[in-house]
Formats: sequence, structure tokens, C-alpha cells
Amino acid sequence: MTNGPDAAAPAVTGDVHPLLHTLAATLQTPLALLSRDEEAWRFEGEWFPPDHERGADLPLAPILRQGTAPIPVTTEGGSPLTGLVIGRARGREWVLLVPGTADEWRGRSGIDAIVDDVRRSLRRVLGAEDDRDPGRFARRIYAFSRRLGRETESSRIHRLILRTIAGHVRARIGALALYQEDDQALAIMATHGYPAVLVEHLRIKPGEGVLGRAFAAGKADVRHAEGPRRLRYRTTSYLLVPLSGRTRPIGVIALTDREDGQAFDDRDLAEARILAAPASLALAREDVQQSLNELQRVAAIDSVTGLFNRRHFEARLQGEVQRVHRQQQPLSLLMVDIDDFKRINDTFGHLEGDQTLRTVAELLRGGVRIFDVCARYGGEEFAILMPGASLETAAQVAERIRRRVQHRFRHEAVGVTISVGVARLAPGETGEDLIGAADRRLGLAKRSGKNAVEAHR
Repeated sequence: MTNGPDAAAPAVTGDVHPLLHTLAATLQTPLALLSRDEEAWRFEGEWFPPDHERGADLPLAPILRQGTAPIPVTTEGGSPLTGLVIGRARGREWVLLVPGTADEWRGRSGIDAIVDDVRRSLRRVLGAEDDRDPGRFARRIYAFSRRLGRETESSRIHRLILRTIAGHVRARIGALALYQEDDQALAIMATHGYPAVLVEHLRIKPGEGVLGRAFAAGKADVRHAEGPRRLRYRTTSYLLVPLSGRTRPIGVIALTDREDGQAFDDRDLAEARILAAPASLALAREDVQQSLNELQRVAAIDSVTGLFNRRHFEARLQGEVQRVHRQQQPLSLLMVDIDDFKRINDTFGHLEGDQTLRTVAELLRGGVRIFDVCARYGGEEFAILMPGASLETAAQVAERIRRRVQHRFRHEAVGVTISVGVARLAPGETGEDLIGAADRRLGLAKRSGKNAVEAHR
């Protein structure tokens, strides 16, 4: 049998083979062992009962190429295959693949007990292999670090960290908590062995509870819970691993219930701390990236209205103009000005003037498409860039916005209205040409009595 084109090297060594060979003889059927991490399935080997006709090999190559769960599946030749879930060991999910339908195997006497025996034996063999191969842990750290380096989504990074460390120390239950500056408290960002929804609103102050005390102390430790064991836990042993940034602690991982029912030991603690090092670096990188994103957002936003500022608008305008010239799609621009804004400031004060700017900005944003660019161009003037919009469409949007503004302020003493100039980019024109055309239309709307829309043709 051949592996799929991208199949990785098997994760098990020769000690697993006698175990599965005996099982194949006991069941009197060929079987294959698959394992899966968060990226893909991997073929680990195939075994046959004595005197088995080798021409009936399990055709797994198409299944491996699909990268989908083999429970149940049908091969290209139409023969049904069923996956018997062994469980999790060495950070991977393990499945025995056998010929036949799922119903046939459900009805087979003693199959649950056989699967339990395989699960225990496989974990024992894999654990013994880990003890004899110190290089395996180094390879695991390397693979873990590479996966962390490829992930960019925060929630996936959190789940990967917790799943990997919990899987390595064989913890049945765990949580990853990170410190939130806004709340001045820890929040649970990922869970293992129970639903995250149960704790998503929980906030833990430093120094409070098991997680809070471990975060405040900043020291990894193996402990035993005081008092009687809670019903939801199988053991009283738990493991705490703080996570640190460059200058401060950033979170903590708590793990409990080793799958074999034993207490966590010093080796578990030492290896969890080693795995926590690349995890901390990934979280620190994520924190820096979020800070950079926030700085970029602040740099692009007008502080009064919450719309984009002129600098961001001009950068987007140049990019849209280049795209239009490449793809030959329309691009329209609305230049919007609040009528008699100086009167508002002089009569009602600058606080009322700022509130008027914010209200008009909300009406502009609510009156356009989600991908249109609304910006405060300067003072009481706004710009709305509309990619893909014809002149007629842009003029209709401008008229709708003008009516909304007039309606919004109709019963207020401030009595706000707007004037709008509309233009479309012509072939060969620049962004400055488009602004100039819309601005001239805006001036015409002002001279014609204000509270009006003028479109450039």
C-alpha cells in the first residue's frame, strides 16, 4: 500500500507493530492505524491476520489525499471502511481503520472492550517510546514552534497552545487564561475538556483563586487540591504554568486530571515549562501585533467623528484610482459640507458643533455601503469614496443622505442641512482631478441655495 502524496513519516516505531499484529489475528481482519494532528491525517501502518491474502490491502491512499475523517468512508472501489476511534495520545488523535460497515462493527460482541485494550496498550507503548527517545521531545518542540509561527488568528493560537501542552502531559482538563489590561483581570481564552462558554464571562483578579495566585506568583508548580475531590474531577492533582512576556507576566495555564489517573510529576512540570517558552513568545508577538494594529487604527481615524481622517482617505483614493485604471470599473466621489457650520459654532458653541459633526458622520456612515470609504476631509467637510458606483448611483445615495440629515435635525434649533457635490473619475484622470470635480459641484450646490446635491457629468 502507498501513502498519499503528502503523507508524513509515521509517528510510531516497531513496538506498536506486535500489538496491532496480534489484534489483526484476534479480529481476523486486516486493519490500518491512522493518526491526526491539527493539520492532517497520517498513515502509521497496516497489519494482517495469518495467511491473509495480501491482494486485499486496505486502499487508504485516496482517503489520505482527501484529508478527511475516515469514520465512515468508502474507498474508490466502493468497499466500505469503518474507523474505530482509539483516542488521543502523544498529541494526536488515533483511529483504527477496518473493512466493513459501521453497523457491522457496532453489532460485534466485545468490540468496545477491544478498543479500550488497544487504547491503553497504545498509550503505554507510546509512553515507553518517549522515555527511550529524548530526541522526540525536541522534535515536538520544533513542530510546535513552527505551527505557532504559521498561525495568525488569536483564537487558533490560544487553542493550539493549550491543546499541545495538555496533550503532552496527558491532561484531561485545562484552561488558558490571559491578562486583560482593560479589565485588570485574567480572562479564560481557551479550554480543554469542557465548553469554553461556561467560563467566557469569568474575570479573575491577580491573587484570587488558583489561577490568580499562580499568575501573581509567576512560578510553575504541581499541586494537590485541598479538601475532598470534586465530582467533575478524577484526581486532585493539578499543574500550573505561568506565561511571561518580555517585561511582565501575560497569563497562566492550568491543567488537571492526568489521563492515567496518576498525579502530575516533576517531568510533566519541566516539559510543560519548556513548551510554555515558545507559547509565551507567540502570545507576546500577538500582543505586539494587536498594539500595532491599534496604533494604525488610531492613526487613520478622526478623533471627533470616528470616521477615517484625510490622510487615510487620500491613501485609499490613490489605491482605488490605480485599481480603476487596471480593471476599468467606475469610481465616484461625494464631497459633503455642513451648511452654515460657523453659525452653529457661534450660536450654540463648539461642544454643540462637535456633536453636530458626530451626528452627521453617523448619518453618512449609515447611508452608504459597507465597503465605501467615509472620511472627515477637514473642518465641516466630508468625503465619501464609492468604488464600483456609477455617477447615477452615487447621486441617488447623496440625495438620500441629504434628506436623512434634514429629517434628523428638523425639530432642533440648530437646523442642520448639508450640500453635496458628486463626481465620477474619467479615463486618464488622477485622484486630484476627481476631488477637484466633486469640489466644483459642491460649490455649485452652495451657490444654488445650499441643502442641495449637484452631480458632475
